[in-house]
Amino acid sequence: MRNPHAAWTRFLWLGLILGAVGCHSTGPDRIPQERDRVEMLSLMLPSEIRIEPFTKIRSFNDDDIPDGILAIVRPMDRFGDPVKAVGLFYFELWEYQPASQERRGQRLEFWERSITHADDVRSHWSRAQMYEFQLAWTQGEGSIRPGRKYLFTTTYRTPWDTTIRDEYVLDFPRVGETPAE
Repeated sequence: MRNPHAAWTRFLWLGLILGAVGCHSTGPDRIPQERDRVEMLSLMLPSEIRIEPFTKIRSFNDDDIPDGILAIVRPMDRFGDPVKAVGLFYFELWEYQPASQERRGQRLEFWERSITHADDVRSHWSRAQMYEFQLAWTQGEGSIRPGRKYLFTTTYRTPWDTTIRDEYVLDFPRVGETPAE
């Protein structure tokens, strides 16, 4: 004689298994869970920023007097490809401390730029897939002297409050000198 309880248990397990399989549809109507959407989106967001070597102390009106820094910054995704980035960019210029574990000396300049709208992206994004920022001196040019090196830092803060940083040593040659590489 068969056990009716065992048959009922098998039927219950079969229903649970079919229900679980049926709930995880992979068809066109499937909507990814929040965790999956965040993971997918993170593939396309910046995971690193690079201050490119084209970043220089320069004149913005083509005379011989430097007006500030032309900052060239490239946000990169986790595959190493350039991507557009929205959020806040903070730029700082520091005295450079050679032969020191802490290369930052006194902070000389600070700039903040927001990329929050399509017009912001269009005005700063270049065809070379980098952001370009003209950062004019805010403290006057007196503290920035030719013949010295400076530490330039960029901090990118995402809309989700993640912070990504990079730093670059800027050489400010005297007139007639070429920068040391």
